[in-house]
Formats: sequence, C-alpha cells, structure tokens
Amino acid sequence: MKVLLVYPQFPVTFWGFKYALKFISRKSASPPLGLLTIAAMLPEEWEKHFIDMNTSRLKDKHIRWADYVFISGMALQRRSAREVIERCKAFGKKIVAGGPLFTIEPEIFAGSTLEIG
Repeated sequence: MKVLLVYPQFPVTFWGFKYALKFISRKSASPPLGLLTIAAMLPEEWEKHFIDMNTSRLKDKHIRWADYVFISGMALQRRSAREVIERCKAFGKKIVAGGPLFTIEPEIFAGSTLEIG
C-alpha cells in the first residue's frame, strides 16, 4: 500500500508566517503533527511519502504514485485543500481527510469522494 500524506498550503496571511520565517531561517512555523502521527500509526510495511505544501511542491507524480491520499488541514487552508482534493480526484485517487478543517466544515466537502474521519 502506498500512502501520500499532504498538508495544504497556507495563504499569505499572518498565520502563514511566510515573510516572518525568513528572519529565523525556517521554512515552516510548526510541523503538521497530526499527519505525522497518522503516518507513524500506519503499518510499517506500507510505503509513505509526506508533502508539506508550505515547504515543498506537490507534483502530479506524487499523486499518481499513491494508492491513497491522506490530507489534513485547518480552516485557513481550505482553498489549498480543495485544490489538492480536485487534483487527486482527477487521478481517481481515494482520499482520507481529517483534522480541524474537515471536522468543523464537513458540509463544504459534501458529495466529495472523501472518507472524513
């Protein structure tokens, strides 16, 4: 089983810290611990690839590689999450979504082929 774990991009806002991070020589304010925890709980023999879109670019080859795409995010990442989901759907990938965005606003993803949990 091949699982791609994706953390959506923050828009340019206060919460994204895009410009402030340069002062402290960092690419990200904090690691996406929820997805990293899920990755650690998946069976050891499964192949896993992690993309934090705030530090790396999500490429089509990453999506094509995966059997499942796991995505997590916060409400502020709504637009990026939607774009990731649409890209995954275009490749016919199964998507598992969790975290604050999908817990607080499941209705905006109603009708999607997502497993929200």
